[in-house]
Amino acid sequence: MLTLNSKFACLVDLPPMPALLMEALRQLNGKQNLAALAGQINLDPSMAVRILRIANSPFYGMSREIGSIREAIVLLGLNRIRDLLISICFSKMLPTQHEDFNYSLFWHHSMAVAECTRQLANCTGASPDLAFTAGLLHDIGNLIIAIFFPDKFSQLIKISATFGIDAEQKLLGLDHMTLGSRAAQYWNLPVAIQEAIEQHEILSIPITGKSLSLLVYTANLLIVKAEQPDPWILEEALAILKISNDQAAYCVHSGQQFADQILALS
Repeated sequence: MLTLNSKFACLVDLPPMPALLMEALRQLNGKQNLAALAGQINLDPSMAVRILRIANSPFYGMSREIGSIREAIVLLGLNRIRDLLISICFSKMLPTQHEDFNYSLFWHHSMAVAECTRQLANCTGASPDLAFTAGLLHDIGNLIIAIFFPDKFSQLIKISATFGIDAEQKLLGLDHMTLGSRAAQYWNLPVAIQEAIEQHEILSIPITGKSLSLLVYTANLLIVKAEQPDPWILEEALAILKISNDQAAYCVHSGQQFADQILALS
């Protein structure tokens, strides 16, 4: 039987981040540079076209057509362009051919949670930049399981199309939250993002503070809208975040719209 460390060893085979993605992630630390990011994007014409298509989509409702990356950054903001860049890069970076893995559904959910987390952060005064990236990658462990443990993933799917962490622990000896957090560590992402990935389904009770982990946890529940064994936890999370039902509904709608646009146009 493989030890836990030997299972984590598979992470060294994760693809390195492309320069464009690394530039976008560097700017999460506040080192924002419009010219540098625009220049990097323009070096990749296919990426520039994807971002311009999305920037001109109905989701943003621009009154005129955006014709350049620099113009897109000026009109939509550097943070929003970076979000688009991170979304597209990660979705292209880890493709899987596993016949049982629904790639489109996975990224739709991930992007919806990302945008929902971003909107929750805007409502609470938290950093929307970290929130978006943490939300985008919250389930990355599921994709890693399908890539590096394809047989185990098939077995999990046979157990249930909506298998949970208990099944993962029983079959793999670890869960997608832990695996995803280790992947974020491997990519040198901020510790707060690592923690949010590791806690996006299970938070310590009682829940305290407006942490990034709480934002991602809440966004995931709002998007999934699945029955929870303790539904009061979502109500408690919204109360701590001081998010009204109307605000929560707006965050969910924005998340779903964003995911629809990204997948349709990228």
